[in-house]
Amino acid sequence: MTHVLPKLGIIAGAGALPLEIVRACQASDRACHVIAVAEFADAVAPSIEHTRISISKIGATIKRLKAVGCGDITFAGKFLRPDGREIKIRPDLGGLEFLVRLLGGLWRSDDTLHRAAANLFQARGFRVVSPLEAAPNLAARKGCLTKREPEPGVALTFQQALKIAKQHGETKRGQAVVVEGSVVIASETREGTDAMLRALGPGPHPHAVLVKAMAPNQLTTMDPPAIGESTVVHAAGAGLAGILVEAGRSVVVDEARVRAKADELGLFVCADTLETP
Repeated sequence: MTHVLPKLGIIAGAGALPLEIVRACQASDRACHVIAVAEFADAVAPSIEHTRISISKIGATIKRLKAVGCGDITFAGKFLRPDGREIKIRPDLGGLEFLVRLLGGLWRSDDTLHRAAANLFQARGFRVVSPLEAAPNLAARKGCLTKREPEPGVALTFQQALKIAKQHGETKRGQAVVVEGSVVIASETREGTDAMLRALGPGPHPHAVLVKAMAPNQLTTMDPPAIGESTVVHAAGAGLAGILVEAGRSVVVDEARVRAKADELGLFVCADTLETP
């Protein structure tokens, strides 16, 4: 007897990841419904079952997910914190409960926000799953997916580079660093990976690598490290040699486009696992 997975609610921010998860659901005949967060999510095709709801209307989101029969939910895409200007807070009762759970701490770490959100939805009977569980085909596979491979000396630094990325993750400021040898030349903040690379400015940094890894003790069901075509473009703009992500625990959004853009711009894109002593 075939096991039928619960209908998946996809709470969608900006970028292509939500659509990639929709495609994975369609490929496996899994029902899904997209909650397109109004302040961030890209336009959703009419053929895809979806509802557009403001970020602070958490009560309305929960009500809609229950109405359409979702049992699992996943958060996918890029979100920014409400700032009262471009992104305003006009919460409904569910949004107010979320703020109470945070005790007003919107300035706290991303992981704290993620845990508060996950706990709220779980308390309403949903199972929160990682994008990597919802779409396993998006997981970075060990090895290099590009024509270009790292120079031998650079490849020898991969284990140390992943350790450095995880050490940065312990600060709860981000999952990404740019390393050259064992020296950190840029670190991710709340503004994200692309902002870090833009701030680094044009290179060349011919031996430097963008490294992304899951932070130690982070909530693994939310916000796994992710790269996409824009990551490749910004890494090339900063004059980096390539990109390294943690295999099996990182998302590659549209692998074919990432590979094509990296091959066009002359970067390597590789994934490795961190060996334990």
